[in-house]
Amino acid sequence: MPGRPQVVAAPGPGPWKRRQIRILGWLAGFWLVSDLCYYFVLPALDIGTDYNTNPLPVATFYLFWSGLAAIVFWPLYSRWNADGPFPTLRNRVLAATIWIAAFAAAIAFLHWGLPALPKATWPAELGEAPDLLLATPAYFFPKTVEILFQQLLVLAMIVSLSMDGLPMRTLARFSALLFGGMHLLLALSGLPPRAVLIFLGASSLFGALLPWLILRTRFGIAAAFSLHWAFYALVLAQARLFGPHVSQSVVG
Repeated sequence: MPGRPQVVAAPGPGPWKRRQIRILGWLAGFWLVSDLCYYFVLPALDIGTDYNTNPLPVATFYLFWSGLAAIVFWPLYSRWNADGPFPTLRNRVLAATIWIAAFAAAIAFLHWGLPALPKATWPAELGEAPDLLLATPAYFFPKTVEILFQQLLVLAMIVSLSMDGLPMRTLARFSALLFGGMHLLLALSGLPPRAVLIFLGASSLFGALLPWLILRTRFGIAAAFSLHWAFYALVLAQARLFGPHVSQSVVG
């Protein structure tokens, strides 16, 4: 006589799921708290947040958060460096060459490219001009440190997820969600919804590309940083070249 049918309980979250929820929570929390501090705490302390007129305070702010992220997520960075297919700095001569070339390109843009662009124009009826449109070479000092902070967070997430053997497609989705979703906070900067959506779309696409760059290419972390920096340079260039109406659509 057959026994009573057994009810199989749904499996609870495995250790990797609990760990990933914890890691993703830390990462999202880092990004969220840092942005809230930028938009609310710095002004409350009477510290200017304009990248052009207050580059050193803003750069120091993001340097603090970059250092804190490196300390908190160091076990992940060291594991990626040791176990990844392309250990960082194994070929130090080539790594140094890439480092020098990337910064030489950035300096060349700031020294020759940026001054050669048309001067920024922004009709008064459109409100206050965005910081990026008015960017001076000083703008890219805090922006570079901010990019470093964001890259550290995304790197920690990608390494953490990859350690559990998740497929590249899943990694890309998580990365796009984190990298793109955090750019929703740009709405706090006063940008109109159209510009926020443009940055959200671009950052989501870039986030989806990051796992492949970092895990499948030899110098992916350098490429990721360089592409991230170049994005702002390109947005600035097109805004200056094509005038305020295109600028309004893209940077504000």
